Amino acid sequence: MDTDRTPTRLLIVSTCGTSLLTNGPMSDELRKLLRRTANDTGKTLAATDRSFIDDRLKEKRDSLAKASPGEARDLSAELNGLLGLYDEDLSRAKGGHHIFLHTDTYQGEAVAETLAHWSRQKGLISETLRIDRLNAARVEDFHEGMANLAAWCANTLPGYRSSGYRIVFNLIGGFKSLQGFMQTLGMFHADESVYLFEGERTLLHIPRLPIDLDESAKTLMRDNLTLFRRLARGSLAASECTSIPGTLLYRLGDECELSPWGRMLWDRFRTAAFEERLWPSPSPLIVYTDKFEKKAATLSEGKYRRYLNERLDDLARHLEGGGKVRANLKRLDLKPLRGNPCPPATHEIDAWAEGGAWRICGRFDGQTFILEDLLPHGF
Repeated sequence: MDTDRTPTRLLIVSTCGTSLLTNGPMSDELRKLLRRTANDTGKTLAATDRSFIDDRLKEKRDSLAKASPGEARDLSAELNGLLGLYDEDLSRAKGGHHIFLHTDTYQGEAVAETLAHWSRQKGLISETLRIDRLNAARVEDFHEGMANLAAWCANTLPGYRSSGYRIVFNLIGGFKSLQGFMQTLGMFHADESVYLFEGERTLLHIPRLPIDLDESAKTLMRDNLTLFRRLARGSLAASECTSIPGTLLYRLGDECELSPWGRMLWDRFRTAAFEERLWPSPSPLIVYTDKFEKKAATLSEGKYRRYLNERLDDLARHLEGGGKVRANLKRLDLKPLRGNPCPPATHEIDAWAEGGAWRICGRFDGQTFILEDLLPHGF
């Protein structure tokens, strides 16, 4: 491996398939069983089929336990990539983090758990990541799984990068549709993606390409910013989405939601756009007062404007769910004010904690929440 490509800290995200189960000799009956049950979950898998799969897993675990690095690469496509990245010398993995990303199938999860356990036994920091609805049984499931995977990348990987990790997608394992989608995600989120050169053990490194949104895409999202914010929270009536190109949407009957491609573009645009200013209310249930808008306009750093816009999206999700949607409710921390420090406000919300905690003060008017002021902690 090129030492220039090996920083102190790597985050390696490996797509997991079932090569650990399917590689090597086996009976025709077992091969047919593995193929027939490939998309079964733990709930749908018959007990007799599970028993045969578990026996195969135990056989492979035993083989891995006594395998040399070279032999481990033959047993598993995922380990072929992982060990290849470290030139079969896992002492180079010190400080790295390894995520085995798998489908929601029984076979996929079992293989990922086996590989993560093997990695931990070798001293690597490893974990598994299950993506709900990510399977090849139905295109509708795979679409939802792609959306879940795109959201995980957008929400998780920037934190690793800001902490100094180099992000590598190991795409040697997994089924072809997953590899293809991860390649697209890698253009936005990974520093490089790794494939196996056909018929070789040599790894093919695909560096991250500089991708920027063209002006037409930026103009589209800026002109429809409130609509994109609403779509990021959930589906809308198709009649409300006519101003957005079909490639950015996924239609479900009479409703639309952002397609995985649309969500990726929105996430990329949103971060910069949210730093520009306080944007108009993301929901009819949130109303700004002049005082609140003037206070927001005094924020000198873009990151604080971004935090504020993000928190208002959290609030919109909570209010539109009738107070039952708990996504990000902890960081929202909506609660009654103690005493009467900011009349006529009756409640407060966390705006951000970095650089001194700030609060949003507001009050309810029926189901609507009116934002009265933006104040530092301890106001």
